[in-house]
Amino acid sequence: MPLILAGDGYQLTISDEAIQRKTDILSASSTIQIVGDNDESATAQRHTRQLAAMRIEVEKSRKLVKEPVNRIGKMIDQAAAEFLIEINAEEGRIKHLIGNHAEEVLRIKAEAERVERAAFEAARAAREAAEEGGIAAVIAAKKAAAEKLEASAEVATTKVAEGVRFAWDFVVDDINKLLRLQPHLVTVEPSRSAILDSLKRAEDNHYSVSDVHKIFSDFGIRAFKKPIVSSR
Repeated sequence: MPLILAGDGYQLTISDEAIQRKTDILSASSTIQIVGDNDESATAQRHTRQLAAMRIEVEKSRKLVKEPVNRIGKMIDQAAAEFLIEINAEEGRIKHLIGNHAEEVLRIKAEAERVERAAFEAARAAREAAEEGGIAAVIAAKKAAAEKLEASAEVATTKVAEGVRFAWDFVVDDINKLLRLQPHLVTVEPSRSAILDSLKRAEDNHYSVSDVHKIFSDFGIRAFKKPIVSSR
């Protein structure tokens, strides 16, 4: 293997104390089955604070334990990237040469197909003229047919090298035009952060709830408020 990880690796464990605390907190919180008044809400919030405290503690521990692993991961990525600089550059250089050749072959093939189409039209016109009579017309028809066969043979023998394929790609020059003419080819997504910021600014400017509903409804947005329970 090009990359070698030395050492004994890592073994992750969770402390017995943390497991017991988790069991106790979940057992206590399971008693909350309904919140029917403010006192029950206060009790429920006390349990959410205990749950949140452990969640935050575990999150801090996760980051602390993961930090040296992340550092090693970055060292591995950097070592591999530095090792492959020349390899990637040489691979890209040769692929570029292959691509240039393939594009030239495609251009030649397209030109041969154009000549084939022209020869086909000439052969058809000559055949129609021959059907009307005349030795000269018959000779012209045979000549046109031969040219058509020659052009078709050139198209058939124009091959792209093995290992090269052509895949469609695109660049959008006018997104508004594309949206107007082919809307199914454009993905339109609302900006949640921008919309929430606009709602907050409306509230800061002392718009009433009904005014906010009306304004944003005109934009095609159904605005509403939902309860946010704090764990602090």
